Amino acid sequence: MGVLDEWGNALVEEGLREAADTFFGARTALDEEIAFFESQAARLVPQAEEIRSWFAGLNCLLGSEPSTRLFFDSLGVTLDEPSLYSLQTCSLQFRRPRSFTRKGLFAKTVWEIYEPLARLIEAYMHGTPYTDPLHPGRVMITINQNQLRRLCERINERVTAVNESNRPSESLGFAKRMDQTQMLKESVTGGGGQTWTLDQDMAYAPIDFKDYDLPAFPDLPLDSKARAALEECCAKIFTRQRGHVDAILDEVFDPKDKTICVLDRNVK
Repeated sequence: MGVLDEWGNALVEEGLREAADTFFGARTALDEEIAFFESQAARLVPQAEEIRSWFAGLNCLLGSEPSTRLFFDSLGVTLDEPSLYSLQTCSLQFRRPRSFTRKGLFAKTVWEIYEPLARLIEAYMHGTPYTDPLHPGRVMITINQNQLRRLCERINERVTAVNESNRPSESLGFAKRMDQTQMLKESVTGGGGQTWTLDQDMAYAPIDFKDYDLPAFPDLPLDSKARAALEECCAKIFTRQRGHVDAILDEVFDPKDKTICVLDRNVK
């Protein structure tokens, strides 16, 4: 083999190596992004389940779907997921309030579920600030639904780009063109026509965010105006459903524990 042949082979090897690095590098990077997204989504799912449980606890206190709708309407909040108005399965522990009247106790008990629910939604939807342990003074935000939804959109943009500009058939075609002997064999035998299916078989499917059970929950107000609206609504429910209010208060207030209320309604 002459010097020119060796030089030509070296160029071919270098070209093939660069092509492989480009093709597999892009796909590996995308695989890593998808794996990261899925791992973070798995971490967030339990938070969504906990939020549903607190919604269910609120429904149990309020007594009926019409009362729950009245309650959120009074706060100017619309729940896009209809089931949130009727969920009943819950397992909660919350602080025991005190009041001189049953009506006041009912409103305060509702607030003791409503306030943690609002905090949970805030953390789930927007994240919670924390200090980066590796960089003191640097503030980070915990993983949250809004962040993951935007990440999903960016990954899908990458999926489209990889499917369109990093097609397996093109990389394989480039590799074949570097091997003139193989190209000659295929032209004589009529082979190589099967490569068109590679693009379809190896294409990435876009991520459907809905498949990960990470719904968006509306922010719940916690200011003095919201507290006043809550108390007014609870007073109406107290008057209309006095029997239910007495029964639910008796259920959640265990006389053996003076600090913690328990509401546990799980489907067996």
